[in-house]
Amino acid sequence: MEISKELVDLLKVLQTKRCVCLLAPSFVVDFKYPKIIKTLKQLGFSKVSELTFAAKIINTEYKKQLKKTKKPIICTNCPSLVKTIENKYPEYKEYLANIASPMVVMGRFIKKHFKEKNTCVFVGPCITKKIEALENKKDIDYAITFKELKQMIDYAKKNKLLLDTKENQTTDFDKYYNDYTKIYPLAGAVAETMHAKEILSKNQTLCCQGPENIEKTLKKINKNTKFVDALFCHGGCVGGPGIISKKSIKKKENKVRKYRKDCKKIKIGQNLGKQKYATEISLKRN
Repeated sequence: MEISKELVDLLKVLQTKRCVCLLAPSFVVDFKYPKIIKTLKQLGFSKVSELTFAAKIINTEYKKQLKKTKKPIICTNCPSLVKTIENKYPEYKEYLANIASPMVVMGRFIKKHFKEKNTCVFVGPCITKKIEALENKKDIDYAITFKELKQMIDYAKKNKLLLDTKENQTTDFDKYYNDYTKIYPLAGAVAETMHAKEILSKNQTLCCQGPENIEKTLKKINKNTKFVDALFCHGGCVGGPGIISKKSIKKKENKVRKYRKDCKKIKIGQNLGKQKYATEISLKRN
């Protein structure tokens, strides 16, 4: 497949400006860790950050709002779900949380806390993230899929555009991350990682995946419902259209869970994602 002019132009940006890659944790479905971090830096990224720290911050905010409100809350991490409700089921709009997605929150965090002026590039499995990036231009400069990243890597290799990196250059994620939210791309993972048993029981939570299940799930909302954790794609983000792998949803899910399990055994630097670092960051949706 021919690489688009937009991707060629983005490659030039990566190699002439300070750019931070915001890498969705579903990357392990298509790329090997930690090799992909070195490859991203060879493309020109100055830093590579996972979205798991933003996911941790968002989980805390959902818990706060669940304690405060009596109305059901629909998770707004998935832009495809949000657009579907806004356009097709507007009667449920009032339940959409006023909480930004991990992509947007991490972009805001990096723009504020990384000292240099940085261009933020999201890389993930979702096409609708491109629309979300346009709606959040101050926070996210570009959004591309894993398929597009692979095209850029192949193009850079073919044209000998990969930059030299020092042998001892770190292949860790830069600065901020979190382990338990690495499964955020999976269906039902927000509810699973929120650790909110004291305020949220199983019968107060509705989880669903796949476009044909959205309407059914919304119609189940009743006075007992507190939280709706729904994702538009089958399997969640690992079933996104920007994923390269043709393996089954189950095998993709297993890769993500294995990645989290393996990372728990590794001490990645010292600067873990702490809640206090994000106290001045807006978590609201635009």
